[in-house]
Amino acid sequence: MKKVTTIAIIAGAASIIPAYFLVRMLIQKKQLAKTGSTLESPNNEIKFNENLPENAPTDTLSAPEPSQPVDLINAIKAEVQPVAKATNEKLSYPGLIAPNGRILYNFKDENNLIFCEETQLGKRLIQLENSINIRDIGGYTGVDGRKIKWRKVIRSEELAHLSDKDVSYFAALRLKHVFDFRNKSKSEHQVDRLPKTAEYHLLPIFSSTDMELDHKDFTQPGVVDEFMRHIYKIQTEDRAQCFAEVLKYLTESSEYPILYHCTNGKDRTGFMTYLILSILGVKEDVILSDYTLTNLTFDESYNLLGNIMSEELGIENYHLWEFYGVKPDWLKISMDYVNSNFGNVETYLMEKTDLREKDFKKIRDNLLAK
Repeated sequence: MKKVTTIAIIAGAASIIPAYFLVRMLIQKKQLAKTGSTLESPNNEIKFNENLPENAPTDTLSAPEPSQPVDLINAIKAEVQPVAKATNEKLSYPGLIAPNGRILYNFKDENNLIFCEETQLGKRLIQLENSINIRDIGGYTGVDGRKIKWRKVIRSEELAHLSDKDVSYFAALRLKHVFDFRNKSKSEHQVDRLPKTAEYHLLPIFSSTDMELDHKDFTQPGVVDEFMRHIYKIQTEDRAQCFAEVLKYLTESSEYPILYHCTNGKDRTGFMTYLILSILGVKEDVILSDYTLTNLTFDESYNLLGNIMSEELGIENYHLWEFYGVKPDWLKISMDYVNSNFGNVETYLMEKTDLREKDFKKIRDNLLAK
């Protein structure tokens, strides 16, 4: 195996995804999003723009149709079955079999792709031409039963591959701020495509020394999982202030909508979402459900990035399998650390950052419907 020397190979592979593959993903997702859409809204009224200013242009918005969650979830479940199942009866989960006989982790079983009553994929998935994993965090129930407003906070993959129409979508949304968690080198090599309305902020979460990649042999079972657990430990214990910089903007009602992203939109982005939803009072099981929705895109991510990384690292792509999904246990590393040492996210942030209770109140006032 070639010696691994830089996290850019792993964290940066998404930037060179061929656009035509992404368009294919868009078509597939639109077909799913249409399932049951007329059940929730008999007159097919789209309420996507309800949080936009009255004078916001709407002709460039590509709006997901509202969908009946139960019917849409059933449709999604029908589409996310693994392409092959292990024949070993002793397995604790159904999985795929690699060419060398290794059982591959199933990111789409019921333990790793978790839906809830508030999943609302028809509104949550933001379906653009050249995107895979862009989602709205609205619609969940927070403090005092108040719902999180839609189209205020968006979680995303990196934005270097957006089409002109995709950029126009965010312009019509009047996106105000984009926060990039990638490192400086990656952000300069693959520059986000942004509308003129948006101010860009680079907030690197990791350095190359954090990764400790030089001695990692990803051909060995369990090494990717070990690596990912290491990543979650670092970002939770040592990088709270970086994430707090995003939260500061959420205290100002004039600074919405905002978008934050890393490379694939799953780990650094997933932790940021955990902090925001916790402050808003969303239950942890619902937060975990939202986190696992990234696994809807596992096949596309693996098929596109797996071959790229395989060539870069000189190893078969199935060895890198676990880089392309999320395990609930990874986010639980962060949750357990916060709950065990601080009791809740607010106390964690007050002890680890310069945020205070008044800031959390402002965030709740801005993001929770009255």
